[in-house]
Amino acid sequence: MNNEKELTGYPSIDKPWKKFYEGIKHTELFLDTTPYIGLVQNNKDYPDEIAIEYFGSKIKFGDLIRDIDLVAKALEEYGIKKGDFVTICSTTTPEVIYAFYAISKIGAVANVMSPFYTSEELLARINECNSKLIIMVDKFIPKFRETLSKEGDKTIVILPLMNSSVLRFLSKECKVNKRNEISWKNFVKNGKNRKTVAVQPYEYHSPMAMVYSSGTTGASKGILLSVDSFQRLINAYGNSGFDTSRRQAVFQNIPPWHSTGLSLGINFPLSFGVKMCTDPRFDHEVFIKSVMKYKPEYILTNTSMYQGFTLAKNLKRLKGKSLSFIKYPVEGGETLTEKDIESIETVFREHGSSARLLNGYGECECGATVTTDITNNKFSNDASGIPLPRITTIGIFNDEYNELKYGERGNILVKTEIGMLEYYKNPQATKDFFYDAPNGDRWSKTGDIGYINHDGSLVVLGRKSDISIINGVKFYNFDIERAILQSDKVKLCEIQTHPDDENRLVAHIVWENDVKESLTTQPDKIENYLREIQTVAQKQLCTDMEIPESFCIWDSFPSAPSGKRDIRLIKNSIDNLIEIRLEKQVGGKSNEI
Repeated sequence: MNNEKELTGYPSIDKPWKKFYEGIKHTELFLDTTPYIGLVQNNKDYPDEIAIEYFGSKIKFGDLIRDIDLVAKALEEYGIKKGDFVTICSTTTPEVIYAFYAISKIGAVANVMSPFYTSEELLARINECNSKLIIMVDKFIPKFRETLSKEGDKTIVILPLMNSSVLRFLSKECKVNKRNEISWKNFVKNGKNRKTVAVQPYEYHSPMAMVYSSGTTGASKGILLSVDSFQRLINAYGNSGFDTSRRQAVFQNIPPWHSTGLSLGINFPLSFGVKMCTDPRFDHEVFIKSVMKYKPEYILTNTSMYQGFTLAKNLKRLKGKSLSFIKYPVEGGETLTEKDIESIETVFREHGSSARLLNGYGECECGATVTTDITNNKFSNDASGIPLPRITTIGIFNDEYNELKYGERGNILVKTEIGMLEYYKNPQATKDFFYDAPNGDRWSKTGDIGYINHDGSLVVLGRKSDISIINGVKFYNFDIERAILQSDKVKLCEIQTHPDDENRLVAHIVWENDVKESLTTQPDKIENYLREIQTVAQKQLCTDMEIPESFCIWDSFPSAPSGKRDIRLIKNSIDNLIEIRLEKQVGGKSNEI
């Protein structure tokens, strides 16, 4: 690998990322373990260290392990055994963590569901895996109660959101109906007198959890993950150069129905003895307040939350305060521009932190992480890091599955040891997701477009499906967004077609802070600024058809409950559109890489 002549030009063969892991001591702390076994083995000697902070409550590792074991007893009391699915529909609370590890202890499978389904969709997925026990946070009960109350063969455990919080006495309690519901308190109480539950040993590729696809390309599908999806992932992070020593803290607010929330938000920190702090709300102001409250070395959240550091109202809140505690701010889920990264890192530096914003890329089907930034090298700002050691290989392929060379853009494919077992009970979709190469390698088709740099870092451009078809011609929306973001006046950009005219592009824009301020006193400048944006984009793109003539100005983009941008709301919010007729193109540039 040190001899440039040995390189073939094909990333999946050369594996140039391997050189960045040379000299890092390799351990196998979590290999051949289950989440429960790994957590207990690494934390049983530290019972008085804080494991979880949740709305004022501090839960020690000794108490965490005790409560996990109590929930495991309760699960057995209600007939749950190895291989059974237990449905969890909740934000991240301590009880969800207890349930996840208790399910692991007895060898069951956590069926982790989002509350954003309809009642019929939720019930269909529960019935598909024959789940008889549903743990649901009380805030979601009103939406689903009527449907679930008719399911006499199911037990609904109602979990108060603030059950483990110091605020629990101030929260309004959700009353339990007597048909098939039970309170969390009584659920745990009913199992207390059982004998200690036997620990299920590790079995290669045994099912551990099921999460669900977003449904953007069809009906949502169950993604079945194994114990190795969790344990090999965190083991690889431990061998990647990150400081995983005890008594650090992470603030994370990725919900558990995303595999990232389960694996990196919960299992990663707690397994290593790192304190987990959480607040389920996706709000820029809440996020900044939480960071200042918990002072975490690690932060794990969706990309859009980090943009809260650059908002004017939050900059005022940070004035005179230190962020020197931040070591590993990790983001993912959406693309950040170089300008975004520079703006966020400037705020870090101005407040005493030398941390780099660590980008990552992954999807549930690939076990949460495909690539990640590492601590001992600075990749380009538009890259999403490199594969973790020993578990993942990446490649770029054309539509005929011929691998492309460095810098050539095409379909991102992933070969990984931590990927899903299957789309549950959907053999055709499973077959379609994987590409089985003639040499026997199995590749996952991510559905994303990107390219690989010579250093092995991956640049993700966007979804292959993120297109607009204007007068019969297909364009990638992410190409247009990247071109517009070359303007120094634009902080964020989202390209969508007009909801009433699919042949009309709309550029949804968030101005840079200084531009916002100037427009408050000189609003007549807005037309000149928008024309300037069109000119900048013309220099980057191939045709005038790609240049928007309709603009919608936002103070900030709204977030969906998942934490990502609320694309549907953005697309349909077209009040006060500004129309700017395009001037003749003065020069174009191919967007081919």
